[in-house]
Amino acid sequence: MGCLDGKVAIVTGTSRGVGVGIAEELLRAGATVVGCSRSPLPELPAASRVDGGRERSAQWVCDQGDYRAIDEFVSKVHDTYGRIDILVNNAGGTVPSPSVDAVPELVQRLQGSPRSQNDFERSVLFHTFAIQMNLISPLWFALRVARDMRSNGAGSIVNISSGAGHPAGSPTLVSYGAAKSGLNHLTRSLAEEWGPTIRVNCLALGPTMTANFQDFVLPSDDKDGSKYFAKVPLKRAGGADEVGRACVFLCSGQADYINGTTIEIDGGMLPGVLYDAGLKTITDLL
Repeated sequence: MGCLDGKVAIVTGTSRGVGVGIAEELLRAGATVVGCSRSPLPELPAASRVDGGRERSAQWVCDQGDYRAIDEFVSKVHDTYGRIDILVNNAGGTVPSPSVDAVPELVQRLQGSPRSQNDFERSVLFHTFAIQMNLISPLWFALRVARDMRSNGAGSIVNISSGAGHPAGSPTLVSYGAAKSGLNHLTRSLAEEWGPTIRVNCLALGPTMTANFQDFVLPSDDKDGSKYFAKVPLKRAGGADEVGRACVFLCSGQADYINGTTIEIDGGMLPGVLYDAGLKTITDLL
C-alpha cells in the first residue's frame, strides 16, 4: 500500500526534468498522476518507470499561459477521475541573461518567449514571459483546482520555487527571481486563505540535475560539476527524485500540520554563490 493510494494528482511541466521526477515519485506512492505540457506526448514520461504507471497516468496538452485552457484541463481531469487531491505547480523556469535591459536574442530563443528584433521589446517580452510562467500561471492553476479540492473536503498544493527568490536578490535572473519570490509569498497567502481545507506549501530548489541543467548551466569543461558545486556544502546537485519525494511527504498525510511554508532544497548553499558560474555557459554561446 502506498501513502497516496486513491489520490489524484495534477503535475504541471511533466515532459522533462524535475517534473518527470515528481510524477514518478507520486506514482510510486500510489497516486494517479495527470501531467501536462505544451506539446502532445504519447504518455506521461514517468509512467514507464513505475509498475502499473501507465494505468494510473495521463499526459495532456495545456497552454498554461491561457486561463481558459487551464479551466478546460482541470475540468477534464475531474470529469475523468472524479476528484483532484494534489496539485504540484512545477512548470516554469527561465534562462539567465547577461543583461537585464538588453536581453540577447539567443537567450530569448532558449527561454521560449515571443521574439522581437527590438532590444527593448525583446527584454519586455522576456521578463513578462518569466513572470507569467513562474507566478501568474501557478496562481491560475491553484485558483481553478481549489474549487474541486473544496468539493473533496481536502487538498494539498505544492508550488515549486527556486533559491533565486531569496530576498538577497538574483542578478542575471531578475524577473525569474522576482516571480519565485512572489510564488513564495503567494504560498503563504493562499495557505491563510484556504485553511483548514486546503494546505499550500512550497519547495525552493537549488541546483537540480536535469538534462537542461547539464546542457545550459554546467560548463563544458566541468560536466560532472566538481568545480561548479564547490560552494555547495553537499558538493553536488539535488536530484529530481529527491524533489519528488519531498512532494510525496507534503501530500502524504504525514505532514498535515505543515502549511504555508517554503522549504529549501539546496544542499545548504548560501544565496547567490552560483550566479556567475551559471551565467558562464550562456555567455560562452553568445
